[in-house]
Amino acid sequence: MFEIVIAWRHITASPRMVLFPVLAVALAVMVIAAMMGLMESYREEIISSTVENSPYLTVEPKEGEDYIHLYKTLSSVIWGYPGVEAVSPRLLGMAAAKYREQVKGVSIIGIDPLLEDPLLGVQSDLVWGDFNDLAFKKHSAIVGAKLASDLRLKPGDGFYLVRKGVSLKVTPAGYIRTGTGADESLVYLPLETAQRLMGEGDVVSEIGVRTSDLYEAPAIASGLSRDSFYKAQSWQDKSRNLLNLLDTQKFFTYLFYLLIFVISGFGVVNTMIMTISRRTREIGILMAIGANRGSIIKIFMAESLILGPPSAALGCLLAYVAAKLIEAFPIEIPAEVYAASRMSILLSPEIFAYAVAFAIMVDLAAGLYPAYKASRMDPVEAIASA
Repeated sequence: MFEIVIAWRHITASPRMVLFPVLAVALAVMVIAAMMGLMESYREEIISSTVENSPYLTVEPKEGEDYIHLYKTLSSVIWGYPGVEAVSPRLLGMAAAKYREQVKGVSIIGIDPLLEDPLLGVQSDLVWGDFNDLAFKKHSAIVGAKLASDLRLKPGDGFYLVRKGVSLKVTPAGYIRTGTGADESLVYLPLETAQRLMGEGDVVSEIGVRTSDLYEAPAIASGLSRDSFYKAQSWQDKSRNLLNLLDTQKFFTYLFYLLIFVISGFGVVNTMIMTISRRTREIGILMAIGANRGSIIKIFMAESLILGPPSAALGCLLAYVAAKLIEAFPIEIPAEVYAASRMSILLSPEIFAYAVAFAIMVDLAAGLYPAYKASRMDPVEAIASA
């Protein structure tokens, strides 16, 4: 098509004129790609910190009951669902930990370590000790690192757990650091020891479940609730407020993208209009020798589209450089405010694909009005005005 040839000649004849629209769109692409990568990284870190320290879904007692009595049978039923990777019955409760003159309120989790470790990867969070010791040492405990520091515990020192008149002496078999507030109160006990401390018999408070895909949890939870009459909740159900907050944040981010789209588009429109004003006589000659209005539109639309790929490539390169700089020089942010320890950018192929599409859309949209304006020129007036 001759329109593409003419468009290419226009661009190569005035490279300085096309530099501004290319830079404008490239900077917009960089900002959007970096923002998308930043938001994706932030979302992944928030979800990871929320999910990885708790089961993907939990099965709780039936309505009107405080505990699950037939937990072994129910565990077998849960294992029958596709995608289930770990099932761990858990007994939860509160108690007081006493060591010499120090007393702290603690959260008890009674577990079978051989089932709990595949559920949450507890061993990887231990700063000292072996989680599997709980399977062989019935009066041992895994203690939160901050709790151990507050109680001034030392490896091998026994301490007392007290609940409703029942007192048990246990010995730390390890210290755990999850990086959450649980480190100040968490105590893992063998399930039988926790049951004796709670005085409730062979029962559990919940059954934790891990699936191969964390986004499969809602479907499995729905099936369990329907088939077993127990209350099953996925991590999405328990973190609904957090997910709603992230979705709201995403809405405002898309609004920001729209503003960037408009601003960069105006830059391209301005340059294209200047180009048309400089080529008025050329446009008149083209129309005089037979080029119709549709061909004029195609010429200037082709110019806009040709600028898209280099703008996208430059913008993606700038976003990649920005991500590497942030990775090399991490920016610390207050974790208590943002629930993340540092700023990072996660650039995936999808983000680059969106960036390329954005650049092409900006150039296409920005070229519509200038192309239409050029096509409405009167050939005689255009030639005479030169």
